[in-house]
Amino acid sequence: MFQRHLINGLLASFALVVASSLAQAACCPPPCCTPAPSCEPAPMIKKTITVFEWVPETYETTRTTYKTEMVQEAYTAYKMVSVPEVRTITRHITKMVPEIREEMRTITKLVPTTEVRTGYKRVVSYRHETTFVTKVVDRGHWETVMVPAGPSLLDRLCGRKCDPCDPCCCEPQKFKCKKVWVPCKECIQVPVTKCVKHVECVPYTYTVCVNKCVTVQEPVKVCTYKCVTEAVTENCTVNVSKCVPYTATRCVAKCVPVTEKVLCTRMVCKPVTKEVCEPACPPPACCKIKHRLFCF
Repeated sequence: MFQRHLINGLLASFALVVASSLAQAACCPPPCCTPAPSCEPAPMIKKTITVFEWVPETYETTRTTYKTEMVQEAYTAYKMVSVPEVRTITRHITKMVPEIREEMRTITKLVPTTEVRTGYKRVVSYRHETTFVTKVVDRGHWETVMVPAGPSLLDRLCGRKCDPCDPCCCEPQKFKCKKVWVPCKECIQVPVTKCVKHVECVPYTYTVCVNKCVTVQEPVKVCTYKCVTEAVTENCTVNVSKCVPYTATRCVAKCVPVTEKVLCTRMVCKPVTKEVCEPACPPPACCKIKHRLFCF
């Protein structure tokens, strides 16, 4: 922004300088404007002029800006709430109802009957009987005989043995007396009397009561169940979801205007008095720009 004002001020100053140069050229007498044979510098004169320039100026002002602030805001929200509600409904119920009826059925009964039966019983009797038993009787006797005597106790202790083939062993053989039983067995029949048990089966008759199966047709009461549909009206409590409004708060970002004082710079067009050195008579067109001199 400042650069744009500066460029506009420079353009305006250049336009004023060009306008003042043209005015001075118009006020010179005609004889002096004859072209000189050469481009030589003319005599300079000082002149005071007033020029309008753009000058930066600082000033204090107020401005409104916006800044974001978090603000608590109340709003209306909605939530689902289960509300109990009493409703009347009609529903159909199937019940089992008992029903009693008579049916003819074949029944088997036990009928008591008297029967005469023949049985056998055991009769035990004891009798004395004589039998002959064969026994072996030993009718032997004792006899004294001579038997060779064995080695003496001393020989058995010393471990001596007499070899009959050895000629040095010429001791006579010793004998001793020994009683020997001579058996004489004989079989004899001996009478034995003993008591013998005798068991006999004797028939006899007896009367018994027997239950016999008899098939009979009789009426029987039977309880059966049948399905009966019944409409029942009743009141029940049902939870119904409803949308209920409520007030809630939330944090919202808002742009809040804020007024503040600031220092600003602006370009102001002011008249400025300057001294300018110019030739007494303007030079030819070819040297006009070359010999122009500004004195500040």
